[in-house]
Amino acid sequence: MSTIINSRNHLQTAFAGDRALICALSLAISAAALATACGSSPTGPSEAGAPPGAAAASVTIAVNPDPVPFSGAPITDTPECANYVNTWFYQLVLQETAGNTVTFTQRIDNFDGKTANNITGLNIVIGPHGTLTLHTRWCSGAGTAHSAQSIFVGTSKGATVSATSPSASLMAR
Repeated sequence: MSTIINSRNHLQTAFAGDRALICALSLAISAAALATACGSSPTGPSEAGAPPGAAAASVTIAVNPDPVPFSGAPITDTPECANYVNTWFYQLVLQETAGNTVTFTQRIDNFDGKTANNITGLNIVIGPHGTLTLHTRWCSGAGTAHSAQSIFVGTSKGATVSATSPSASLMAR
């Protein structure tokens, strides 16, 4: 299993002028590994998909919980967050609503309006009317309130599909 991490140098450059060092962690990896890592898998009807001529997939995203409470639980499996006490954990729940399969190949994570991750080469598949839960976590050098948002880009029926999560409100310490 892989954890996607931004290095400290990248984040210091991306957040020049800010005193907070921010590290984003996402468990967005291939669908098979994701299902194992998160204990969930796409669900949906047993039908083959939408009838011919139906629109490409459409995906809604919910943040759970929102606002996201301050956690403070240590993140010890990555050196970038090992020494930070300001942490938040939440779920992104992706649901396909148009009755078609979608494959997301890119995830962009923004923290306080700045890009923290731009991950390509993913293979996140959601079947017709399926639901997938992604566990997301953040750490920061500052225990103040923050915001986080994720954008997923992929294809369905040969068309580009993009889904943007609501902005998650990460509560202050």
